[in-house]
Amino acid sequence: MPPPPPRKPGPPVRAAVPTSPTKPKGKPTESFIGNDSQTMMSDETFAEFEARMKAEEGAAGSTNTNPALEPDDDEPETCAGLDEQDEGEDLDDDESGSDEEDSDSDSDDEEEDAPQKLGPGGRPLDRFGVEWDYVSHEGMGFNDDEDEDAMTFEKNGKTYFKPDWGKLRPSQWVEYWKVNFALEAAQGEDDDDVYQAALEQHGFRNRNHWKRVQHTFLRHYGNDPEFTDAALEARQAQTRDAMKNAVKPGMLDPIEGVSLQVYASIAAQQMSVTGPAFVKLLAKHKLDEAKFARVSEAWMARMSDQSDPMASAAIMTEYGKAFAAGGVGQYGASAQEASGSMGINDKVAGKNAKGAAGSMTFDRYVEVMTAQGCWAQQGKDANQMLKKVFNMTAVDWSNASAYWSQKMSTDIKLMTEQFPVLQAKYTEKYMAGVDDPDSDLDV
Repeated sequence: MPPPPPRKPGPPVRAAVPTSPTKPKGKPTESFIGNDSQTMMSDETFAEFEARMKAEEGAAGSTNTNPALEPDDDEPETCAGLDEQDEGEDLDDDESGSDEEDSDSDSDDEEEDAPQKLGPGGRPLDRFGVEWDYVSHEGMGFNDDEDEDAMTFEKNGKTYFKPDWGKLRPSQWVEYWKVNFALEAAQGEDDDDVYQAALEQHGFRNRNHWKRVQHTFLRHYGNDPEFTDAALEARQAQTRDAMKNAVKPGMLDPIEGVSLQVYASIAAQQMSVTGPAFVKLLAKHKLDEAKFARVSEAWMARMSDQSDPMASAAIMTEYGKAFAAGGVGQYGASAQEASGSMGINDKVAGKNAKGAAGSMTFDRYVEVMTAQGCWAQQGKDANQMLKKVFNMTAVDWSNASAYWSQKMSTDIKLMTEQFPVLQAKYTEKYMAGVDDPDSDLDV
């Protein structure tokens, strides 16, 4: 028997993202980050904000000459943080800003010996009532060659961070996550020199610079599901790169003149073509049954070789692509179209995978998947039941999976919201009346 098509990859781990404001609708802009919700999520770029402020100051006949804030002798250097606060405060009103500064000055002496107040996260509050964070306060600091003034701006006596996207554009979500994963791997080496080299390779001066870029992206897009989808897509791309790099010369070479693509095509048709028809199919490729058996055994050995699991996975992935490209069975047309983004050299398609036309619905896909799992637990022949209940063959199921496995593995909502609900529904249906096989075990 030919090897089954490769299993779809398991759901990637969802990237952890902190709570943050919802991103503005429309095209991402290089909006700057302030310490209030209105400023932080403004659609203006920093250059546009600066020009507007100058125009307003000119019209008022005054110039904002507030110096950069200096910390008290017994207080760490502070810049206004990134958390939302004082949403009702009008920071464009110079008079209200001056009143606040006077109030701060009057209270400095009174608070000098008072216990440091803590914010909701348990960290101290700065002079503006903003909780310290690793981007805007001394914990990250400015310990590189960049001038602090190049990263901050003053508004009504308060210091704000400009967004720092590094060498990335705000819309480059997949690229951001690729960098994130690469730096995570480098940091895992527990070697500061290795990590520093990786930072510089990706255009960061040091880890503090990277943290500022990281926080900029998360502050703007951390609550957007599509930003998390980009993380899943980047992780799959990383895995494909690893598989591609694991393939050594000769691993994908034909066996007795039979390429992996030809072998997969024959294997896909083998389940529906038997007897004289199968002999005729082999003859088209100048094969007989004995030679095909040898070729099949050799390809299966390459795909199951555990001496290099990543290389074996690469061969299985290419086999799956060729199997789907055969276009056999009820969902052959859908699988053939979806195969264009399944290989180790293909770009991850994710939610943009082709093959929707002619594919089964997602509800049906989850039902068939769940039913097979339930039958396996009950000791039933999944192939027989698949034919009896759904009038499908193993090839049909494989081809239906070619499209939905790509969609689900890079769509966090599909994976974490729709799939579990449908799976629970169909587990109840196909396990109804079946005793729990583990009910007699002592726990």
